[in-house]
Amino acid sequence: MQELAKRRDTAMNRRRLDLGMTWRQVAAAAGVSYETLRAVRKGDTAGGELTLSSIERALRWAPDAFEAIDSGREPAPLVDTADAPAGARAGELLPLEEELKLAQRLLAAVVRETKLSPKQADVVWQAVRADLDEKHAKASQEEGGPEQRRDAR
Repeated sequence: MQELAKRRDTAMNRRRLDLGMTWRQVAAAAGVSYETLRAVRKGDTAGGELTLSSIERALRWAPDAFEAIDSGREPAPLVDTADAPAGARAGELLPLEEELKLAQRLLAAVVRETKLSPKQADVVWQAVRADLDEKHAKASQEEGGPEQRRDAR
């Protein structure tokens, strides 16, 4: 295995475990296929800019994490200043991306506490993702729904 690919794989695996995620969860959070994520990890592809950026977000790394890894440095984690974006009001939907991030954090804690298997965690994640997708699809169809009111501000 190439040295660069090995460094990337090691750093990604360490972060994935810290977050309590499976590789499939990382791929889903990044919006890439499991096969693409594996190809980046194993050095079969360097990964395009958008792919690497998506993986950084899924692993909650600061931008340019792969550049840091490639240079032999540790990637910096994102600094969470709050659980919700500034300006969110009670009763309003958070943007889907923010809700997914919060759901991932909660699921990671549940997985650690209950010692769910990767397969069980994946089943739970898929159900949570489907529920959030459905909720946001309904909200966007309703005229004047919470997301539309939020965007109008």
